[in-house]
This record gives sequence, C-alpha cells and structure tokens, in this order.
Amino acid sequence: MSDAVRAWRSALADAVRVPDALADFRRTDDGTVSSRDRLAALIEAHRGADPGVRAALIDWMTRLQPLDAPPWTLAETARAPEPPPRRVRADDLDQPRSAALRERLLAMLGSAEAGRRRTAAEALARWPEPEPRLAVLRAYLNGRVGLPAAAGLDHALGDIGESELRGDGILRDRVAGAAVGLDPGERERLVPLLLEWWEHAPPAVARAVGDALRAHPADALAEALGDRLHAGAWGFLDLLAGRPLLRTPALTRTCRRLRTEGRHELADRLILVEGPLRGPDAGRQDAAALAVLRDRDAALPAAPGQRPTRRELMDLAATGTPERICRALTALAEAHPGPEPDRDPHLLHLLGELLTHPRPGVRLRAHRTARAMLERTAYLRHTEQLLDDPRPDVVRMALRTLCRAGWEPAIPAVTGLLGHPHAVVRGAAAEALAELGRAAVPALRHAAARARPDRRSRYTDVLDRIGAGEH
Repeated sequence: MSDAVRAWRSALADAVRVPDALADFRRTDDGTVSSRDRLAALIEAHRGADPGVRAALIDWMTRLQPLDAPPWTLAETARAPEPPPRRVRADDLDQPRSAALRERLLAMLGSAEAGRRRTAAEALARWPEPEPRLAVLRAYLNGRVGLPAAAGLDHALGDIGESELRGDGILRDRVAGAAVGLDPGERERLVPLLLEWWEHAPPAVARAVGDALRAHPADALAEALGDRLHAGAWGFLDLLAGRPLLRTPALTRTCRRLRTEGRHELADRLILVEGPLRGPDAGRQDAAALAVLRDRDAALPAAPGQRPTRRELMDLAATGTPERICRALTALAEAHPGPEPDRDPHLLHLLGELLTHPRPGVRLRAHRTARAMLERTAYLRHTEQLLDDPRPDVVRMALRTLCRAGWEPAIPAVTGLLGHPHAVVRGAAAEALAELGRAAVPALRHAAARARPDRRSRYTDVLDRIGAGEH
C-alpha cells in the first residue's frame, strides 16, 4: 500500500465521525487515489462510521462502482470524456472504394499541385483494379508523379501500346526503369523499342535503357540484334559483352567477321558457350520432358504400316516438339483430299496458334499448311497475323502475299508497319501500299494526319507514289 493510500485512509477515518466532515472530504477529493483503493477503504470505514454518514458512504461507493456494472469497470475510464464524433465529408479520401472516390482521385492525379498528385498516386496504387493503377503508371511515365513505394506497377506497362510509349511526353528512362521489373516474356515486345532508344538516346537515358536491355535474357537479346549485327552495327555488342551466349551460326559469323576486320578485342568480349546453359533443375526438367515424350510415343499407333489418324496428327501438332509439329503439319496437308477447303474450326484455331510459335520454322510451316488446306479468306487472315512476326523476313513475305492478293482488310496494319523499327520492313510496307493503290489512301491520310512531323513523310511519300501512278 502506498503512502498516498495510507494518508487517504487516515483522512477518511477522521471524516466518517461527522456528517459535515465527510461531505467536505468528498468535495475536496481530487481522484489521486485509484477508484479501487478508495472503494476498499470506504467499505472498511462503513463498519465503524457514524450512523448519520453511512448513507453518504453508500452513495459514494455506488458512484465508484454502480450496482449494475461489472467489477472490472473503472470509474476513471467509464466517465472519461469521449471525443466528438467525426463529421463525414463528401471529399474525404479514406472512404470505402467507390466510383465517386475513384473519379475524385483521378481528378487529383491531374492537379497542378504536386502534393495532391502524390496523395492521389499513393491511394490509387493500392487499388486492385487495373484502370486506376494504369493511370498512376501513365502519370509516372509522364513525370507528373514519382513511383509509389512497393506499388508493383511494372506489370501494368504491358497494357500501354507502343504508339503511346513513343509519345512526346513519355520519359524514356522511366519506361526503361519499369521494364526492368517485367518478366522476360512481358519485356519481349518492348525490346525493339528499347534498342531503337538505346541507339539514339542521350547518355543519361541510354544508361537506363541499357540496364533494361541487360536485364533481358542474353540469348533472346542476341537474336533480336541479329539484323543490326549483320549490318555491322558493332556498338550494340556492348549489350552482349561479358554475358554467356549460346553459340549460334549467326554469332559465330559475327565473331569471325570481327576478327577479319581486326577487331580482336571486341570479338574477345563475346563469350560463346556450346549447347544450352544448364540450370540447377535441368535434370528434373529433362526427366519430365522424357516422360512426356514416352507417353506421346505410346499414344501413336504401334503398327509400322498404319498412318496416324487426323486427330492424332492434330494433337501432335498442338503439343509436340518443333520437329514433330512440322512433320504433323506436313502429314495433314498431304492427307487433305482437296480441292474443297477444310473448314474444321479446330484446324483454324490450331494453325492460328502455331502462327505465334516461338520457332520461325513452325510459323512458316503453319502458314504453308493454311495455304494448302484453308479457303482463301481464312488463309489471308492467317497471313495477316504474320505482320506482327518478330522476324523482318517473315513480315516481308506476309506483305508480298497480302499485296498480291489485294487483301484490303490488312491495309490499316500494313500502314502501321511504316513505323516499324527495321528499314527493310518499312520499305516492303511502302511497296505493298503503293501496289494496293487507291484503296490504301484513306488509311495513309489518317496516319499522316496523326504522325510526328519528322515521320510524316513516310506516309506522304507513299501517297505521292499512288497519285503519280494514276496519271
């Protein structure tokens, strides 16, 4: 028991002898002693108190511990003043997510005040829906806000088209910084754009773009650089120097050419290794691949003289290795009776999927199979898919095919290729549009009206060629 409690008990013992004294003592009590200690002292003082003050003691005790309140309720906290209730306002930002709140935050994101933009960006970056997060990423790429901490907005970069990324207000170093956090598959479509920027950007931006390109798998980057290295653009080798590269015929020719030109130091910086690089889980992957191949072989007919059925060939073309896919497609084309086209929707879907296969040989074989088996309209639609092919030679082949067929639905896509990073593709697209003639004029005029001034001539030159050919 503390000294303060002993002093309070002693003063209470003196006060309970006279009613007026107890009233004065209660009036001057400042609550320094806890309610539990006071209640215990009042209970003990009740036995020896003057009969005239016992009612006052009972009143004081019930004040400290009401009869209908649990014993753990303390008088100090039970009667503590509560803060006034908060008044909810329509422009509060900590309300539950709603369409109205999203519109307010988006409006703040476009504010002229940096603080309001930052507050809106931090709030919208936590929303699970893609649209608000994409708005924050666009504001970041335009330099209006910083990237919120732990926002994880990098993957939203895949929802922004290349034409928008080429816009004048986009900060290229920020695009490159966001591209570093992408998976290799998501970054693949940005590699041609990043290479173009790296070639022409000032040093500060080129450093950030180079970091994004070096984050890409070395073998995939070497394949994307194939045409540039073939043209002798040796500066791009800085992106590959010091990184293990799978020895390919193209890289072997590059090293041989460098040594022939006396660039031995540059050739020595390329580290070519034999065979694919093996990771720590390569053994497990090999065992799984062998098991799949055994199951697939067991599913094929065992009789040597029996040809696989159409269903078996289509399954093999959908799941096999590149070599087996090509053999299955060849067998399907040979089994096609003709001359009527094959209208099987499963075949249409299969060939459309194979036109996006990673191996160019498979894509070309699927295109030849479509020409042999499908009707003209379906074949040309499949050919139009190849306009997005990563290899310039495949795109040129598709352009020639569509041009000779006079396939007008492809004109907008062909017009878009006038902005392709490869000059050979731009030239082939210009030839195709000029050959298509008047049908291409609306799309060319539309693109020319929206093109950057330094690139507008790509469209107007083709318009001039079409106009000259009519006279």
